[in-house]
Amino acid sequence: MKKDEYQAVIIGGGSGGYAAASKLADYGISTVVIDASEELGGLCILRGCMPSKALIESANLMRKMRDSNEFGIHVSDLKVSMDEVQDRKQRLIDGFKKYRVDQLQSGKFDLIRGKAVFTGDREVEVQSQEENRKIRFKYAIISTGSLPVIPKIDGLEDVDFWLSRDALQARELPEHLIIVGGGAIGCEMAHCFEGLGSKVTIMQRTGCLVSDLGGETSDVIRQVSQQRGIEVLCSTSPKSVRKSGDKVVVEYESEDGVSEVSGSHLLVATGREPATEGLGLGLAGVEKQGKRIEVNQLCQTSSSHIFAIGDVGNKNPVVHKAVIQGEEVARQIAIELGKLDGEFKSSLEVENELFGVFTHPECARAGMSNSEISKTEIETESARYDFADHGKAEILGETIGFVKLICEKRTGQILAAEAVGPEAINLIHEIQIAIHAKMSVMEFSKIPHYHPTLAEIWTYPAESLSGSLESGS
Repeated sequence: MKKDEYQAVIIGGGSGGYAAASKLADYGISTVVIDASEELGGLCILRGCMPSKALIESANLMRKMRDSNEFGIHVSDLKVSMDEVQDRKQRLIDGFKKYRVDQLQSGKFDLIRGKAVFTGDREVEVQSQEENRKIRFKYAIISTGSLPVIPKIDGLEDVDFWLSRDALQARELPEHLIIVGGGAIGCEMAHCFEGLGSKVTIMQRTGCLVSDLGGETSDVIRQVSQQRGIEVLCSTSPKSVRKSGDKVVVEYESEDGVSEVSGSHLLVATGREPATEGLGLGLAGVEKQGKRIEVNQLCQTSSSHIFAIGDVGNKNPVVHKAVIQGEEVARQIAIELGKLDGEFKSSLEVENELFGVFTHPECARAGMSNSEISKTEIETESARYDFADHGKAEILGETIGFVKLICEKRTGQILAAEAVGPEAINLIHEIQIAIHAKMSVMEFSKIPHYHPTLAEIWTYPAESLSGSLESGS
């Protein structure tokens, strides 16, 4: 028998939506997930994190093999088979997808394939090929993710161009890939295709790449990109796009005037925006700022019984945050329904932020950003240490980059960290734990680290800060 009333309705069955549904079901709360996508699995698994990292792994291995002479290993006749690269990636994705689909169809909660539209603040209409039906709820969670931003550039609609999802399906290695957009996606794809063997040009409106990670990190990524032959065009504004024979030509404006660059393929990677159109949010009393749903620290919208998690409400759209938010909102609903005792408090404070970009070298940030710290009255101290002076990095032949710790001057409490270098995204988690535990640099510097490892690099800025603070200098 079809149910027409649930305690919780979740719109969107991606990583965040599934995490919320699974927790709600564990708490004994009647739950339905409504998903309108053509294919179950979610962005991360199907067209985002997992396929991109699979391709990047192939690119990094190819780059390592090109540099193998340094290790006394000589390899000839190196070549990339994009068909085999894609086949490996697809085998992995098929496995990840099957696991997620099995979870969604496990029976722990109901799953409806169709588009959900709010018809009131306690009701949605589900539109599917079979029928339309109305479902009432006590709580709703919006987890519809995001969509690529397509910029307005003259002529763009008249040429074949890639979005990130197309680049991740490529079975032809571009001779020359032009990338419009120098954020996380653009830079990851630039380093990926350079590693596989393409010539790459990357264009960025602002004056730096991966601007979310700060100037020092951006400088390293720009420097290493150019050293590898990637053409980096910062502070440029694309004006038009056109076909010229079998080439695509991008006309752009910079401080030097108007110029052109031509290549075999064009990738548009100018960010993503919340997928909130057509949800009937106004009828539910849910307010937006632009396309992003306005939420408080508890992920509540302007209708307090309706929540928004993941990309639809976050300025920094990252999967782990969507998952944590889904689980925390489920816990809050369980408390409000009397299924759990306690007072709800979100753990997603600004000091627990975490962000990484899988370029080569990788770059990452944990804790408060520089702009967030500047808004406070906290007096800080910082110290950095370069991989060029780190033994294990030298052994690996990965000496580009640095790590940096930022702490409160009065107490030594670790507030933030930056890393750009080998395994930076793995390495940043050690400091994320220290930040979460509100550890001081003095406490951190006493933790034993095995030698020789990449992880011990954090001990050097920690010891430097400890010495400085204890001496009062």
